[in-house]
Amino acid sequence: MNKDKFLQTGLLEQYILGLTDEEETKIVKDYAETYPEVQSEINQMREALDQYAKQYAVMPPEELKSRVMKGVDQADQRSDTGTAVPGPASSGSNWMGAALMVLLIGASLFLYRGKAAAERDLASLESRHTIFQEECERQKAALQQQQQIFAILNHEATVPVRLHTTGLQANAEAVAYLNGLEKVAYINTGLLPELPSGKTYQLWADVEGEMINMGVLEQQSKGLKAVSYIDHAESLNITIEPEGGSDEPTVEQLIANGEV
Repeated sequence: MNKDKFLQTGLLEQYILGLTDEEETKIVKDYAETYPEVQSEINQMREALDQYAKQYAVMPPEELKSRVMKGVDQADQRSDTGTAVPGPASSGSNWMGAALMVLLIGASLFLYRGKAAAERDLASLESRHTIFQEECERQKAALQQQQQIFAILNHEATVPVRLHTTGLQANAEAVAYLNGLEKVAYINTGLLPELPSGKTYQLWADVEGEMINMGVLEQQSKGLKAVSYIDHAESLNITIEPEGGSDEPTVEQLIANGEV
């Protein structure tokens, strides 16, 4: 029997009330040792029972002492004389009251467990709802980004630039999209060969003979990548650099370029 089914058997309530036999008591203790959640449930139920007992505790009436002492005196007289002295008879209503108290405490424990379970379920639902909302926000942001990219690609001011291999690496090609009006640039590096560990691609803009960094091209990300837009670029160039990129291009590792 798994933990969840065990918690629904009602054995915990009976155990707390002292109504379990030896075998049932062993079962409860075994589950408590195996599952910390069960031991925690037992501790919480005992605490609830103690609070209930304190809340509804009734102090015995003052005359009870005199009645008890009178009963002790009668017992002494019976011992001395050997005669039976009638004592107060137990009333059936006392047993009924005790039984009702046990039932009331048991019902209270059931309600307590039900409330605790409902609170756990509510917390779980709230957590899942939060995760769902966060995922929706991520999807919404990704969709908005794709819509922006699509709008740029179809913008009349967007200029595609095809970068061809220099021969250093076969089939090293890429396509960049430049929009001078919006000052944005994207590049698709899906056709670039995969690099060994510790190396990365970097994009440069040639402006009047000066190579200006447009960004490192991480191979892990697929599709279009946003890069820096550089005004008055005459050509775009891709080099192989150490991981993290370089301040100056390694011209010997120029693998693709294209005129703007």
